Amino acid sequence: MLSLADLKTDSAAIADGMWVKIDKYPGLEIKSRGYTDQFVDAQAQRLRKAAERFRGDVSAIPNAVRRQINAGLLRDFLVLDVKGLHHDREKKNPVTVDEFKELLGNPDYRELMAACWEAAALVTTQASEHAEEAEGN
Repeated sequence: MLSLADLKTDSAAIADGMWVKIDKYPGLEIKSRGYTDQFVDAQAQRLRKAAERFRGDVSAIPNAVRRQINAGLLRDFLVLDVKGLHHDREKKNPVTVDEFKELLGNPDYRELMAACWEAAALVTTQASEHAEEAEGN
């Protein structure tokens, strides 16, 4: 039977962020927020503004423009930190969060962007699971 706890989300975890392991890339962890109201509002506003050049049609926004919008959203609202990523195979020169964020809009590093979206989605999902577990204790 469904209980109210089954529908509860840990909003603080979504807003404050959590460390998430990216299974596809062992060792990579991203500290990300989940999909906050601020993120959703900014996404809608940025897409609406970009669509003005295309008669308001969001689906007409070119992929390169959308990639830059998405990179900005990740930088400004979701990605908080990164660990487990290095410039060198010897793992002596870690990538800083600022360097990581700068690469997000680069099409050569589209996998980084995909990992960030995965992290944000996992934070949102795990926040619901954590709230459910807390209610159960």
